Amino acid sequence: MKRLETIVRSDKLPDVVNAIRSAGAKGVTVTNIKGQGSAERPMIRSGRGTAQFRAEYNDMDSVMTVVDDSEVSEIISAITQSAYTGKNGDGIVIVTDVVQVVNIASQKTDSSAL
Repeated sequence: MKRLETIVRSDKLPDVVNAIRSAGAKGVTVTNIKGQGSAERPMIRSGRGTAQFRAEYNDMDSVMTVVDDSEVSEIISAITQSAYTGKNGDGIVIVTDVVQVVNIASQKTDSSAL
């Protein structure tokens, strides 16, 4: 099994979640995050609107799912197609190995726990 963590622009979140679910993932966890990467950070006006400064972080979202090894390529393809804008800061997909999964309610383990 693999854990896919995808960091994407917040405006692409609904498209990415729908793509992940359509590609076969059984569930996702979404977290609002802030970060610095290759995307240009936005300009922000002060409270009275008289001064501008560059935001320290970009608002992004993290979407995490755990899938069987056989599903990884299809889900990554769905993510990259749905998140693509062609601009710096479209996001990244991080793939890590999952040693074990336990569903607390059903006590099922590994693939059957998903």
